[in-house]
Order: sequence, then C-alpha cells, then structure tokens
Amino acid sequence: MQSTSRMLKIDLHCHTHFSGKTNHMKAFEPMDSYNTPERVYRTAKERGMDLVTISDHDSIDGCLDFLNAHPDAADFVTGEEVTVPLPEFGNAIHIGVYGLNESQHREIQSLKRDFDELIAYLRACQLPYVLNHLFHGFPSFRDAGRFMDKMTEAFDLFEGINGSQGHRQNLLASVVISRLSGKALVGGSDAHTLTRLGSCYTICPGSNRDDFLQALRRGQTQVGGVNGRFTVIWLDAMGVYCGYFRDIAVRGEVHRDWSAWKKIRNGAGWWLCLPIFFTGSLAGALALYNWGKVKHRFYLSFFEKRYGLKKGLVEEMLDGLQRLGRLPVEMTESGPSSPPGQ
Repeated sequence: MQSTSRMLKIDLHCHTHFSGKTNHMKAFEPMDSYNTPERVYRTAKERGMDLVTISDHDSIDGCLDFLNAHPDAADFVTGEEVTVPLPEFGNAIHIGVYGLNESQHREIQSLKRDFDELIAYLRACQLPYVLNHLFHGFPSFRDAGRFMDKMTEAFDLFEGINGSQGHRQNLLASVVISRLSGKALVGGSDAHTLTRLGSCYTICPGSNRDDFLQALRRGQTQVGGVNGRFTVIWLDAMGVYCGYFRDIAVRGEVHRDWSAWKKIRNGAGWWLCLPIFFTGSLAGALALYNWGKVKHRFYLSFFEKRYGLKKGLVEEMLDGLQRLGRLPVEMTESGPSSPPGQ
C-alpha cells in the first residue's frame, strides 16, 4: 500500500554526454553535454533530489552506464527524451518517458516516427510520459488549434516549468494545462551542464521509486523551481564549450577514443573559434529570448480565444495555482526556492 507520508522530489529533465553531438560547430564534434551520469547523480543528490533520472535525447545509454556501476541504486529512475517528428505540423516534439527498460526503449525508437502508434504503445505499457516544453515546437497560428487538440488528447502530463524557458512561457503553459480536466504538470531543469541541475523539479507522494512512478502516472504532482533567462542558454553553451576542453585535456571521459593528434587539432580549432562562439552564442541566446517575448503575444492571443482566458488572467492565476497546491513554490528568475518541509 502506498505511503503518502513522504514527498519525493526529482528533476525530470537533464542531460549527459550520451545525448550525442550538437548540431553546431560540427567539424570539431562537440557533444550536447559533458555531464557524466555519475556527476549528474551525485550533484542531484547534493541539491536535495530524493530520486534521480537522466533524460538523454533518444538514448538510455547514460542510464544503463550508471546502473551498470550501481545496480542496486533504488533511487534512480530510467528515462529518456524522445524526439518525435510531426510532419503534419512541420515540427517535432520532445516526449519524456520514465520507468522504461531496454526492450521498451528499442520499441519506442522504432515507433517514434508514427506519433499515434507511439502514444498507443506508451499507454499499453503504462509508462509515464510527458510533453516537454510545450512551446518548443509550437506551430503557426493556422495549425495551433489542431496541434493543441492533438496534444491534449495524447498527453495527461505536461512540463509546466522548464529551466531553459522564460517565465512567460512556463507560467502560460502551467495556467492553460491546469485549467484542463485530468491534466497535470511536471518540472525539470533541462540542464546540459551541472550548473542548473535540480533548479526545477517535480514532487510526488510516495516512499520509493515505484510509488513515485505510480503517482506520476496518476498526475499526483507538484512543481517548482527557477525560470530561465537568455543567460541560461548562453551559460549552458559556454559550459559545453569549456567542457570540451576539460575533457580532451584532463578528464578523457567522452572523447577518449580520439588520437593525441586529433585532440590537439580539434582543441586548437575550438580555441580559435572562441570569439565567434562567445559572441554567436550570446547573440543567439538574446535573439531566442527576445523572439520568445514576441511569440508570447501570439500565444496569449491564441489561448485567450481558445480557452477563454481573459487578458491578465495568466498573471493572476499564479497565486491560485499555489493555493491549489499545483505550484508549491514561487517560480522565480533569481534562484531556486524550496517547498515547505523540504
């Protein structure tokens, strides 16, 4: 019988180097993250997480790497972030899946190009699955209604606070989803470096991992944490830049199969690109953040019409969500805050 005397806290969205290579500066083969599973686990526990997961892009190799070293880790949850293309909307979405095994991972990867088949499989397996960062692949105004109909039909769990997203997007997603019957919110940092790991989180009742997964599947969740700013994206990018040098010069954990010559050649090229990378990543982060402000007006207009939200209601709803226990802490931009009793 599940005990509700304890609340379990977890950052449901974080990455390691098993997420693979980035889509920029490809000549130098940088990774999307230089976190290791071991460091993610240790850091998450130091920052107050009761459970730990890794949600690498289309991979559970980081989870398996950790479990091979710690087979008895009862506080570790296997996870992954599945990239699912939606040709009808000209975009792709990211789905967080938790509590899966190797066989289920392989089947998920084989089904991910067929959204309906994938959702049917996840439901049949009774795996908790989440639509991550709602606005990441949000379509044009013309397709927004069909997109939301499809997402709300397919998902019961939505990421309400993502540490790489601004407060406007996080709050709007939380308000909209909280107004829909049978839907629940989760939180995750989306950390690609250790700096923000644990800054956003999900809380569920239970006394162990299985209790947590059952509560998550039932939508018995609370969320909290720190909203993102443009500096979050930029610092993550610079963290990956520094992680590249740290790995090839000192740690040798990720690019350990590179020859000495390749490390010298790529390292020199990576160093020479520092001015371009520094200014380009800063400009890109600013552009993304400001473009998000522009798009937020469209999102507000759409959701006001679609769900009857009155102007200004989004801001007013924050206190209401906290009173209902859906957001137990303030969603801040300045730093993490802890829920009562944690």
